[in-house]
Amino acid sequence: MRQSSKTERFRKSRAPARDSHDRTEDQVLAILVDERNGREYYVSIIDVFTLDGTTYSVMYNYEPDDGSRVDPEIVIMRSWRDESGEQAFSSITSRKELNRVFDFFFERYTDSIIRS
Repeated sequence: MRQSSKTERFRKSRAPARDSHDRTEDQVLAILVDERNGREYYVSIIDVFTLDGTTYSVMYNYEPDDGSRVDPEIVIMRSWRDESGEQAFSSITSRKELNRVFDFFFERYTDSIIRS
């Protein structure tokens, strides 16, 4: 899990699933833009949920498979809509909060595998 203190903005939305092995009909592919330095991060959003009134998005770095990519890294960020309705994300800086949110996500994920 990556942890830093940045706010990033959502720039792209849905793309069709790549093959029949994908668990969902659509995957959400996004470009997150760091507001401080303009750097872009390509991610695939795999889960969004609310825990104790805060919405979280779980994603992994998305890179086309060219044979040289590293294993994906899971990133969990707080998410909300800003005043203009644009999707925004911010890093979780508290290790305690990050662990609690990861445990909740992992439980959701394992439950979804058991049910399918």
